[in-house]
Amino acid sequence: MEHKINPSKGRAKPPENAKVAPTPTRRRRGARRPQNPQESQPKTRSSKTPTPTSVARYPWKRLIANLTALSVLCGFSALMGGGAWLSYQLIVDPNGNKWITKFVPEWSRLPLATRDSIQTLDQIQASVRKLGFVTGEPLPLPVDKSADNSVSDLLLPVMVERNVNASTSCKNPCRQIVELRVYKRVQVPDRDSDTVQYFQLASSVNIEGPAESFVLASLVDSKSNNQGSNQPLPLTELRRFDGNAPTSGIWFNVSGQLLRGDQKLPYGQVVRYNPSQNHLISLLDWVSAAGQPPNWQQIVKGSSPQLAIDQTVGLEPQFIIYQIGSRKFVPNPVQLNPISLEEFALNDETYKNGLRLAKSGLWSPALNVMRTAKGKAGPNWPTVAQAQLDTIEFHAKITKAQAIASWASPGQQVLAELIDGRWSQALQVFEADPSNSSEIAKTLKNDDGKLLNRVDAALRVNASDADVKAWGALIVAAQDGTREAMDWLDQQPDTDSETRNRIRNLVNKLDEAVSLAESLEQHKSQIMGSATLINTINPNEWLEPASKNELKLTEKQVWYQVQVASFYDGNRWVSSPFADVELRSFPASQVKWLWGRLGLQSDPKIKIEVAMANGQQRVAVGTVKALQIQDGMLRLLAAVDQRS
Repeated sequence: MEHKINPSKGRAKPPENAKVAPTPTRRRRGARRPQNPQESQPKTRSSKTPTPTSVARYPWKRLIANLTALSVLCGFSALMGGGAWLSYQLIVDPNGNKWITKFVPEWSRLPLATRDSIQTLDQIQASVRKLGFVTGEPLPLPVDKSADNSVSDLLLPVMVERNVNASTSCKNPCRQIVELRVYKRVQVPDRDSDTVQYFQLASSVNIEGPAESFVLASLVDSKSNNQGSNQPLPLTELRRFDGNAPTSGIWFNVSGQLLRGDQKLPYGQVVRYNPSQNHLISLLDWVSAAGQPPNWQQIVKGSSPQLAIDQTVGLEPQFIIYQIGSRKFVPNPVQLNPISLEEFALNDETYKNGLRLAKSGLWSPALNVMRTAKGKAGPNWPTVAQAQLDTIEFHAKITKAQAIASWASPGQQVLAELIDGRWSQALQVFEADPSNSSEIAKTLKNDDGKLLNRVDAALRVNASDADVKAWGALIVAAQDGTREAMDWLDQQPDTDSETRNRIRNLVNKLDEAVSLAESLEQHKSQIMGSATLINTINPNEWLEPASKNELKLTEKQVWYQVQVASFYDGNRWVSSPFADVELRSFPASQVKWLWGRLGLQSDPKIKIEVAMANGQQRVAVGTVKALQIQDGMLRLLAAVDQRS
């Protein structure tokens, strides 16, 4: 009987209903997980006390969150406590900031020193003297109204005594400023700060004056051999800009004066202090040919004030206008930029013509052209062009005021008219009287080229202007002669025969006036008349050839009034009544003309017969000082030496 052994015997049988589970597959993204809590928990955990899955799996997250919040809270507490401690330490010892300065930019660091750097003003001045310097008058800085104390910080000039070679208003040895220092007020709890003021150095800048050659270059005669040296000139005076100075920062003027004969040329530097950064800086060297210090004015509309430096010479207004600009320099993020008329900000011929006229000195015509250009540009008018227009308008106001003013001399009157571009009005003055022509001829002859530059600029804009051509020919005639004047006129386009004939007559009139003036200069007086001794005079009743206020006598002089019967004018004898000199309006220029006809321009001496006490006559020599014209009668006033 066969017995078969089953190898599976002895093993535990699986449950009857057990089935082999299929191979698990990846669940689709977004598919919902079965919500049977018995399947999602281990078999060993009772299903009666369920726990959230995230907390059960990651209990350390809550611990980290709690620790982080606690760390942040402790950090803020430590920071506040440390700040309070640091504030107290700096109040007690302001010099205790040495370790802080390692972590801030170099430009913002306060000077490091010992505790002795906190000093009174007397101590500061004493320490400066120990170094071989002296201190000038401290300049208080504006007080911060939001602060508790009313004691201002100080700007202190540090000076040194040196000998200077240039002729300045500072006598040798000269005390000149070499450094500016800002000292800030310091509150020291352990010292008596209520009765004694303590300061600490906050900022300083070295100061050096401009070179002598830079100052002399502003003079009209700068082409002379004496150009000056490159040695810096001394700065001797410190003042704060007041009035319209910008409110951003505090502005100072450090200046000196160079002497050239009777003329004083001021020069200096513009310095700005930035209180928010405790920083001093020198921004600009300046010099004024007009002898005026710089000043802040509102020239360009709608912006901060501008710094105007007056370079005016005579009747020629010339100002350098500086605008405040920005730059990437945190301690003092400003600079001074000049408004230039050389820069074309707009590609428009009308606008360019306006700048050409302005650069030649024709400010009023330039203003009219620039306003036309602005109207054409409309909203496309650049900011730079507007600044140029405002600068031109600033100068035009000056030339216009000069042109409409009353001038005693026709030469000055014509010059003021020509500078303002009033060609027609100037011709009317020239043609009004022969004496005017000779006086104007001298003015034209002494022109250094500026008037002719105006003529050239005006003809570039309007080549057919006959009045401008007339003045061009007159200027050339006064300087080079009639032939050269007509040659210049031949080179001008658009000149018809009528204009040419008119200008030739004007040139001939100028030539005749010049010839007459030259003959009068050589003409010596020949005067016949009677003399009367007078005790007192009224200066307002007499006309002087020049306003010199010379109607005064010395102790040994007396006045004689000479009633003129006739005189020789260089060509013929002229007798009373003098109808040709009977003028209702007798300006000073015609006084000079008549003075020359009388021969008093070259020889003001006159011989007078004086009666003596014994009845005899003697001849005394007097000096004619003034004249008087009334009802066709001509009288002279002479100062005569009397004998004891």
